[in-house]
Amino acid sequence: MRGMWMLSLVLTAFTAFADEMLWDKLRQDPNMIVLMRNSESSGNRDGANMYVWDASGKCEGESTLTAEGKDQAKRVGAAFARHGVRPMVISSPMCRCTETARLAFGAYSTDPDLRQRPAGDVAGQETFQARASALLRRHRGKTPIVFVNHRPNIDSLTMELISIGELLVGRVTADGEVEVLGIMRIKP
Repeated sequence: MRGMWMLSLVLTAFTAFADEMLWDKLRQDPNMIVLMRNSESSGNRDGANMYVWDASGKCEGESTLTAEGKDQAKRVGAAFARHGVRPMVISSPMCRCTETARLAFGAYSTDPDLRQRPAGDVAGQETFQARASALLRRHRGKTPIVFVNHRPNIDSLTMELISIGELLVGRVTADGEVEVLGIMRIKP
């Protein structure tokens, strides 16, 4: 029992150290990116309306953030402020992502090609990949980027599955690819 407690303590300390190293990189290297899944939404809970997009911005029929999702987004923004990282934020135009971006960071930009599409929409996924890479190439080297998007899209960029509340940290290469460095979790 005591051994498990000690192992848990060591792992917690190592995780905190690794997170601080990633925060340092975000403060110092302008080619950094944080890929962030939208916070908890009604669609994450029930699986409904995940592909509905109201291009008018009124969110009609779209999955929107739950109360917990709103709190999660605010905690992420507070963590960035606490660590002195002021990123450029690019979001999917779908309401669960724009709500996350607004609550966490205030200012953000969107692009219609960054929205979530059904898994079988190969042309849509190719459009997403091309647009995401172009945006990352264009904005790298200025300031760290936060990319608020959807799990399937983040997976297609990085081959990493992240959970709600996790931040995938990487470096943007000259060709707009993401070189994964680690994953951080923002605690309540």
